[in-house]
Amino acid sequence: MKINIHPLLLLTILFVVAVSACKKSTLIGNDLLPNGDDLNGIYTDTLTLRTKSVVEFPLKTSANSKYLLGTINDPVFGKSSASIYAQVQIGGQVDLGSPDSLFVDSLVLNMEYNGQYGKFDVPQTISVYQLTQDMNADSTYYSDKNFSYYPNEVGKKTNFIPDFSNKLSIAGDTIAPSLRIRLTDHLGQDLLDQSKGANFASNAAFQTYFKGLLIASDTNQNGKGIMYFKLSSSVSVSKLTLYYHKPDTTSLKFDFIIGTDCAVFNHYNHNFVSTEIQTAFQAPAFSDSIVYVQSMAGAKTRISIPNLKNLGNILVNKAELEITVPAWKIDPDSVYACPARMICLQADSAGKNAIIPDQISTHLTYGGFKETEYINGQKVYKYKFSITEHMQNIVSGSITDYGLFLLTYPSPEIADRIILAGGNRSDDLRMKINLIYTKLP
Repeated sequence: MKINIHPLLLLTILFVVAVSACKKSTLIGNDLLPNGDDLNGIYTDTLTLRTKSVVEFPLKTSANSKYLLGTINDPVFGKSSASIYAQVQIGGQVDLGSPDSLFVDSLVLNMEYNGQYGKFDVPQTISVYQLTQDMNADSTYYSDKNFSYYPNEVGKKTNFIPDFSNKLSIAGDTIAPSLRIRLTDHLGQDLLDQSKGANFASNAAFQTYFKGLLIASDTNQNGKGIMYFKLSSSVSVSKLTLYYHKPDTTSLKFDFIIGTDCAVFNHYNHNFVSTEIQTAFQAPAFSDSIVYVQSMAGAKTRISIPNLKNLGNILVNKAELEITVPAWKIDPDSVYACPARMICLQADSAGKNAIIPDQISTHLTYGGFKETEYINGQKVYKYKFSITEHMQNIVSGSITDYGLFLLTYPSPEIADRIILAGGNRSDDLRMKINLIYTKLP
């Protein structure tokens, strides 16, 4: 719909715009006004939006604040899995004594929990492998990256259900809830044998000798949840601990920490075969009534606004993208909970993600947080994004419009997903842009 405003109000808005222009902004306020009588300009929410679910590009995961592990078998999105590649480090020359007098008791990988997604009533199995290929802590790694490893596992945790709540008592110490995986004694003894040697002379020498670990989920199981871990943190208890003894001394240990001199990143894998989302990917036209977004480099929604320039020479006072999760797409069991926040990005010329100026603007609240509303008595979720500056850049011709993307946030380090109403609808759930604009000469 379109609402024309009284000339006096139009003069007011032009004055405010002129003042704002001195601050290099065309914005007139911090909230999109919902009622036509209050709007300073022309309001419309009928712009055509063309929407399409597309496969996401690999995402950078070597700078995550949390790392994901596990397999989730989603009836809509298929099977997704997360594995971790990680180095461990030493602080310098390691002298545990003469290797001939050192005997392994156990070698344990401890990883501190940092949240979860899904449900954990189905056991999962995790395997650990030793890498044969060098990683570099200064390199950037993406979610499709793999490193070579020895085929025989060095550790395994079978058919377990994680305990995210209870602290652990380990050798008299109380530590945060963690996943603990015992690795082979052979590997532990091999580490002890390096005491005083060249491989323990420095961290660089150590990481050349011991290249790191792959911690992988068993994708043959039908898991229903993804675990989150706190790694590469000075306050984390995530580390590789070598327990050992000497002929005259027991209960000794040495920690190889997962620290700042370690490369750590996530590898993600998705199998969309014979799923609802695969059908959406294969649909030929940008005319979806239902669209899909999945984190872990799974899926995103692409949005185009084909008729925006038909509005002519305009000043965009306010633009808000509004998206809705229909009531029947909210999981009643809360296994696949909707994300607390989403993000709206622009597509670049290669179809990859790029920020929009509204994300870093000091004038507006960018938004993207989950809100609960009711439509016709049914609970829905809404997410709203300020895209004012982005829209002004399009209509003024200062950028080339390649469309917008919807993603979960932060997509590289969470495991959630969402199903949304698309642009090809005629009901109250339709994805739309609430736009206030001023016609210019």
